[in-house]
Amino acid sequence: MLKIAPHIAWNNVGGELALFDGRDGTYHALNESSAAIWRGIAAGLDETEIVRSLAEDHNAGPAEISRDVREFLDLARTKGLLEGGD
Repeated sequence: MLKIAPHIAWNNVGGELALFDGRDGTYHALNESSAAIWRGIAAGLDETEIVRSLAEDHNAGPAEISRDVREFLDLARTKGLLEGGD
């Protein structure tokens, strides 16, 4: 299961999210779409549930949404923002 790495603090900033990485003091800004994925992870949703929710919210096909979600999750794991879900 995906989870937010323990060294990451985050806060809502006008529909977007600001992440702070306590390991090196860096900030990451998430746009509205990435913030929706992040909030889904924080709520305990798995990747399939996040894709389904975003597809419904944006009236889009799950295949397209799935590709975008996967790209974000892979990048976030690479940067150490998320753990698990392999």
